[in-house]
Formats: sequence, C-alpha cells, structure tokens
Amino acid sequence: MTRLYAGIAVLAALAACGNGSPFNGATGGDTDTGGGSTIPESLASDLGSFTYDPAAGTLTVQGLVRDEDPFNAVFRRRPALDRPGYVAFSAQDDPLDQHVTAYVQDIGGTRAGIAVSGGQFTFYNAGGAYARDGNYDPVEVQGDSGLVTYAGDYVGLTNLSGDNTDLAPIPTPGITPGVITPGQSAVVTGQIFINVDFADNNLSGAVYNRVLDANDAQLQPPATTLAVGDLVFEPTTIDGNGEFFGNVELAGDRQDRGDYGGIFGGQDANAVAGVIFVTDHLIDSSTDEEEYGVFVLGRCGGPNQSAQICNDVEP
Repeated sequence: MTRLYAGIAVLAALAACGNGSPFNGATGGDTDTGGGSTIPESLASDLGSFTYDPAAGTLTVQGLVRDEDPFNAVFRRRPALDRPGYVAFSAQDDPLDQHVTAYVQDIGGTRAGIAVSGGQFTFYNAGGAYARDGNYDPVEVQGDSGLVTYAGDYVGLTNLSGDNTDLAPIPTPGITPGVITPGQSAVVTGQIFINVDFADNNLSGAVYNRVLDANDAQLQPPATTLAVGDLVFEPTTIDGNGEFFGNVELAGDRQDRGDYGGIFGGQDANAVAGVIFVTDHLIDSSTDEEEYGVFVLGRCGGPNQSAQICNDVEP
C-alpha cells in the first residue's frame, strides 16, 4: 500500500509493499513454479491471487488488502471500461468502500493482469501478475538468428484520479468529506514493441504513443487526456523457464523509473505476457505518480499476431 498522488482528491493503484502474487495458481514471491511464473515483489505488490477465465468472462482477485484470511473478491465485468486489447472488471462493495479496476487478457493460456484501487484515506493498493499454461517452448533458432518481435496494445492504471464513472453513487452527494470518498484510477493507453533474440536469450523494448486519460485539476489542460512520455525496457535476459525481469526508463532520461517482468507461453513462444511498475514518470512538476501496466502480446508472424506494425517487421 502506498500514498495517492500528492494533491489529488482521490485515486487508484497499489504499491510495491507485498509478497509475490499468484495468477491462476502461479506463485509469486520469487518462487519458481515450473509452467507457472515467478512474480517479483515490485510487480506483485499487494495482490494475493488472480484467476481469470476468458471463456466464462470471470475474474476473481484475492489479497489486495493483506490479512490472515484473504477474501476472494469476484469482480464485475465492465465492457464500458475496456481498452484496446484488454477486458475490464471492477469491484466496489458499497459507495464508501474503495473501488478497484482490473485489466486482463489471455492469449491461448498465456495471461496477465493488473488490479488497482481508486484510493481512499489518501492511500491505494495495487498489483499485477502473469502466468502461462504448460512448459516453456522457445522459438527455434535458425542458424545464428533467433530474432523475434512481439507487438500490440498496452494499458496501465495510475494513482491519478480517473473519471469516476464506475463509482457507486453516494446516497447524499455533497456532504461526504473528500478524505473518505473513494476514487477510480486513471488509465494510460499505448502501444508496446518488444524485440527478442532467442539465440542469446535477451530482449528489450518500449511502450510508446502513451496517453493518460485522467480527471485532475493539476493536469494541463485540466480534466482531459494528456500525451505522456514513452517508456524503454532496458535489455535483460530470459531464464530457462522463459521468464524475464529488468529495469524501465523514461525515454531520453536514462534514469531507472521502475521494473518490468514477464513470461513467454504457447507453442514456439507465440505469446508473451507481463507487468510493469513505474514511478515519477508522468508529470514534470511531480515526483509522486505511479503506474502499473499490463501487456499480453502475440508474436509477429505467429498465429496470434494482431498489431499492424508486425507487417513492417515480418517478411
């Protein structure tokens, strides 16, 4: 759990303060589960478990608020909150309980998601997870080349105020103190591009064309959308289970802004899924913004290719 963005009335997200985060049975806390995943603590944060059934359209989340007997929260499907490439869910027990937004996606059993609360009492909770079905099956290296590209859509949730359209209405508007009023997390959308060399087991990439959709007086212009800086994935290695973990920079400043991690899944690694956590990266005048993001991408030239840019990188 961490604080909301300084000066914001209400808002959403979860900070890196928890243990690892299982997703459909994959254990976090740096515990390797073979076909599952190892979720670093900076990405898992407060999340306890995350079970998504794409066929049934259901999502169950556990452990956003830590206790000895975590509650399994069944989230509600929210098509109006969908963003390109990702399906949205939310949860809120009553008008004065915290609101949580979640985004998830699954490509053939390779999946990832984030859940971020809108914040209340000047604090918020959040976390992310990723996993796959089956064992790691890397792309076959042809000669001395194993170069592969993954590309598609990205969505993130921040500790800035969103539009609050999914909040339960307060019975008596105007008399509730702002400090106890829950909020809804602001959303960031964009595209993501990852280059992978399976011959050398390394990768790098970027999240670009990023747009923040917030409702906050400190934005210029206020209460609107705002183009925000691109993020760069520092080169990192892929381990024997098809997982990776590395640092994220704000494009052009060469400073560590957070972490990214993920896992390859499917036959010939036809998909990749992952989560990022970054800080101090949205507004030049502030050092308090935080963002959890998710990506689930098909391999360019593979059966799940979806990004138009893949046509420019594949013969």
